[in-house]
This record gives sequence, C-alpha cells and structure tokens, in this order.
Amino acid sequence: MTVAAAAPAALIPAGRRVWNVARLQFANPWPTVITPWLVLFAVHGLTWSIWSIIAHYAGPTLEEDAFRYAGGVSWLVIYMMVIAIQAMNATFRFALGFASTRRDYYMGTLAFFGIMAVVYGVGLGLLAGVERATDGWGVDGSFYAPAYLYDQPLAVVAFHFFALYLLFIAAGTLVGAMFVRWRATGLYVFFAGLLLLGVLLVWWLVDSGASTAAAFFTENTIAVIMAWTLPVSVVLAALGFLVMRRTPVRG
Repeated sequence: MTVAAAAPAALIPAGRRVWNVARLQFANPWPTVITPWLVLFAVHGLTWSIWSIIAHYAGPTLEEDAFRYAGGVSWLVIYMMVIAIQAMNATFRFALGFASTRRDYYMGTLAFFGIMAVVYGVGLGLLAGVERATDGWGVDGSFYAPAYLYDQPLAVVAFHFFALYLLFIAAGTLVGAMFVRWRATGLYVFFAGLLLLGVLLVWWLVDSGASTAAAFFTENTIAVIMAWTLPVSVVLAALGFLVMRRTPVRG
C-alpha cells in the first residue's frame, strides 16, 4: 500500500506538488482573501465615522494626535493565525489523498500563507500611503499606520505588517500541525508550554531583563525590531514541519 501511494507522487515534480497544495488553499478565497478586506474596510468606515463626529463637535479643542492610536488593523493578525490553524486541519488529509507528501503539503501551505503575508503587507502599506495623501482621510487620522508607525516610511510600514503576519502565520501552522497530529492533547501541551514560557519571561523581566528589553525596543528602529521576528518565524515553521512529518494520514 505504501508503494502504491508513493508512486503517483513520484511521477509529479516536487515543485508542482507544492504549488498544487498552495492552489488548494486558495480554492475557497473567501476566508483568506475576500472576507478580511471586507471586514477591514467596514471597520475603517465605522472608525472614520466616529472620528468625523468627534472632530465636528470638538472643533479647535481637538488634540493634534487624537486619532493616531486606532487598532483596527490588529485583528487581522489574529484572524490569519486562526485561519492557518483551520486550514491545516481542513485540508491535510484531503491533500495527501491526491498524490501529495507531508513535505509537499507543509511547504505548499507555508508558501500560500507567505504569499498572503506579502499581499497584506504591501496592501496595508499602500493604504497607509493613501491615508497620508488624504491628510488622514480628512481628519488627521491614522488607521493603517497607527501609533509607532505614524511617522515611519511606507516601506517600513509594509515590512512591519509582512513580518508580523509571518510570525503569527508560522505560529498558526505549528498549532495546526500539533492539532492534526495529536488533536486536543497536542493543543493542551502547546498552550501549557506557552504559559510556562510566559511565566519564565515575566520572571526574567522582573529579575534583571527589564532594562535589556527596554533598551532593545528604544534603541532600535521598527525595521530592526521586526527583522528580529523573522528568525523566530523560521524556527516556528521548522518545528511545525517536524511535527507534521510523522502525522498519520488517518485521524
């Protein structure tokens, strides 16, 4: 049975098998491509309406940076991590039934979500450019480049979101792989380990690491800080592959 299952995969080039998995993840574009933008624009419209009402009634007493701390784009990061988890569970066994190996499946899934990270990073960077060109949508607001991104170059804004999406997508694929392989038990172990890591981090900060952490975030640029997340994303993705490589086809 193993030889019979492996034969069809051997007849298809590896690159094509990986691309086929990426296409499989795109088969239903609503949850990954269409819905996030629709919700984002709806949240933006609602936020702009609130800004306009406040600006109208506050008049000249309105503070200059009143609308620079919106968090409307932050939900997309968590959303895409959840989508990555769901995608692993929904398509893994289906893909292996169509001449894909575990490696093909994992690399194709990572490729798909990596492309999504580029799309969202560049898209949010372009929207931040439109935002600045329109004087913050006419009310000096900052929806797509809020808070610490307000004065950053558009390239840095795009890279920030790209790296952030990669980090959360890598975490999502790891969690998804653990769920596919070990079901609920894997998630219990993962979140228990995450909780322990959080406790150790807090202990380190309280004990001696607060000054080091503060120096890292205050002495480095946003681009440098986000660049340091890339190795973390690679490690998470590698761990996900190690989990996925021995996942049974039948649940």
